[in-house]
Amino acid sequence: MFNPGNIGLLKLQNRFIRSATAEFMANDENGTVTKEYHSLYLNLALGDIGLIIQGHLYVMDEGKAHKHMAGIAHDAHIVGLRQITKLVHEAGSLIAAQLNHGGAFSVSTKTASPREDKEIKVMSEEDIENVVNGFGEAALRAKKAGYDAIQIHSAHGYLLSQFLSNKTNKRTDSWGGSLENRAHFLLSVYQEIRSAVGSNYPVLVKMNGSDDPLEGFTAGEGSKVASWLANEGLDAIEISGMRSTRTVKPEREAYFAPTARIIKQHIGDMPLALVGGLRSLAQMQELRGEFVSFISMCRPFIREPNLVQKFKSGKKRSDCISCNQCYKARNITKCFEKNNNDL
Repeated sequence: MFNPGNIGLLKLQNRFIRSATAEFMANDENGTVTKEYHSLYLNLALGDIGLIIQGHLYVMDEGKAHKHMAGIAHDAHIVGLRQITKLVHEAGSLIAAQLNHGGAFSVSTKTASPREDKEIKVMSEEDIENVVNGFGEAALRAKKAGYDAIQIHSAHGYLLSQFLSNKTNKRTDSWGGSLENRAHFLLSVYQEIRSAVGSNYPVLVKMNGSDDPLEGFTAGEGSKVASWLANEGLDAIEISGMRSTRTVKPEREAYFAPTARIIKQHIGDMPLALVGGLRSLAQMQELRGEFVSFISMCRPFIREPNLVQKFKSGKKRSDCISCNQCYKARNITKCFEKNNNDL
């Protein structure tokens, strides 16, 4: 776990990744980052995490997924984001930008959202092409802002995830129906981003291994999509899932490992990162020895930003008890467990 690893040409000092975690800290009116981001990401960077993936950034105004979400939709966003990457680099760490579009879960007044009891709008061909272009333009901004890599968010029921599922994607044109058609959007976004940032810039995807317990996207389909991305030249994939971590018992670790194990069989040498309930170093080392290239964590790094250093010094398990108090909006970057003495 403490040996270096590569994602494309990017060399990570170890096999730990901080999985993207929404901060709910941005200025809500324009998506610019606030000073609160500085201490958050500086503390993570000082903890010797191999790669930090910043919380999702909306690529277009109409793709904003929730209030106080940071944006990368306009050139005006670059200045604030560059301050984050500068702090992280000065602390000796690496950081990736996660790009996202909320799709049906957008809170923008420009997009229908079930969160606001509005009728869902079916995207036109022009809408889809605009979003593809929006991802490409956002990727170029991320590169200009100094990020070391980009991660495309295609998990958790947001727009690209919605298109992969035959439960939410009911289209009858070239963007729906067969798995090839449902994956067309994600592959188009990847190709647009690759064209924008160049062949040597690391690009990752976060994807549900399956949509279990919901129907619509199976582990078998996830394996096929992952293999297509690998063939296109994707640098790494992070496997997550649709099932809410809040409903999983704290003692159950690596609950997305079964589907990730299936997917790994279809992606060759492309690195695979696994997220989902990982708490003990022994479990992480076992998975690393079997098939996982990198271990991703969210809540443990909220509790202990310096967890990697603690593991290296002999700690066996994260203090995170999966109480989920940190999932409350505007408090998601803080641990509220009453016995927490680290924060």
